[in-house]
Amino acid sequence: MKPLLVSVSLFLLLGITALSLAFMYLTDQTPDAAINSLHGEGRLFLYRHGMVETLTTGEITRLYQGTCTRQCHGRDVIEKKPRTAAEWESVVARMRAPDRADISDRHAETITRYLQNNFLSNVPTVIPEKTMKFVKQHLWRSDFGENDLFLDIIYVPREHQRLMPYLGVRNLPRDQQDARFIVFINTHQGTVPPWNLAEMSTLRVNGGNPQNATGWTVLYRDGQQHHNQGMLTFPAVDGGQPAGLEITMQLAGLGKRTFQWNLPVPQLPE
Repeated sequence: MKPLLVSVSLFLLLGITALSLAFMYLTDQTPDAAINSLHGEGRLFLYRHGMVETLTTGEITRLYQGTCTRQCHGRDVIEKKPRTAAEWESVVARMRAPDRADISDRHAETITRYLQNNFLSNVPTVIPEKTMKFVKQHLWRSDFGENDLFLDIIYVPREHQRLMPYLGVRNLPRDQQDARFIVFINTHQGTVPPWNLAEMSTLRVNGGNPQNATGWTVLYRDGQQHHNQGMLTFPAVDGGQPAGLEITMQLAGLGKRTFQWNLPVPQLPE
């Protein structure tokens, strides 16, 4: 029995040595680099199958690079086209198909978080370029990340309702008279509280009395509580008349945020 165990052990040792040498030759790496590479690939394999709970920052980067920028695309295709959190989740979901990157559930979740953390857009990227320029000039307002919590709001006048599908609203509300604002909330370090922004927001028209919001509908929330998107509604505003709109949000523990728009909003470009 003992000679058999010795023979099997020697066979396995020789096999591992041969594989290691072949790996070093094919990848043109030094022994140390090859060992580190094999160790990293082993960790990712174990993580994929639930035998490792967490990955280091370097291992997450390795997973992203090995899955996205080596198998599918060049880095520029991904890293020069930031997307919203919801858009990145949709992109990774499409890439999970067996005829594409064939990404496991755990790998997909980790890659999605990596993309959201490193290549995030605070406004949708699926809007045509000419229309996006219009949106940023007339409809989009931002607080530019006070306290590491970024709020971006896009006002959607009722005459511009065709923007809604681009902003993540698939089913338009029945009441077409409401004043609607699409809100994106992102954080890099903390978590987004489970706010009901309708309870924290008021709208003034031409400096008049504040009007309470009539609703807050969550459109997207990621599993890590870093990204949230929703629709904030108020009573109807006469968008055809010159006016100043001002939304004030009293955010628990973070103070007051104010966003302003001028009406009327020009017509959308074709």
